[in-house]
Amino acid sequence: MTTLSGTVEIDGAYFGGHIKPANYKEDRKDRRLAENQTGKRKCVVVMRQRGGRTLTHVAKSEFAAVPEVMKRVAPGTVIHADEAMAWDSLHEHYEMRRINHSVCYSDGQACTNASESFFSRLRRAELGMHHSIRKAYLSGYAAEMG
Repeated sequence: MTTLSGTVEIDGAYFGGHIKPANYKEDRKDRRLAENQTGKRKCVVVMRQRGGRTLTHVAKSEFAAVPEVMKRVAPGTVIHADEAMAWDSLHEHYEMRRINHSVCYSDGQACTNASESFFSRLRRAELGMHHSIRKAYLSGYAAEMG
């Protein structure tokens, strides 16, 4: 099994389960609510070693991917992540550098721009080349983008 070390950026993004909004405003539903979602959304978590490999994992949520991150990232690694609550449990095991994207994208201490770049390419591939990605194949497409 491949493990990453040194400086690793981690982040998660959700794919699939898009619900097209209704044409008329009065027919639209709040797509953020669980009862108005399809249940098909999956979270792709990327772990990018600076100057090294990129590993991906598909899970139901970022929280569900934490055990996989702990298996794939070696002890003593410095992890850069955003302020998502899922990554809070990693503070016990790794040196963490966190970035609050509502304030800035890079503060000189923490930066997840490489992982954000990965998601940009994956979203562009989904919309431009493939038009849609079935959840059964999401893991393969994510690994290919790495």
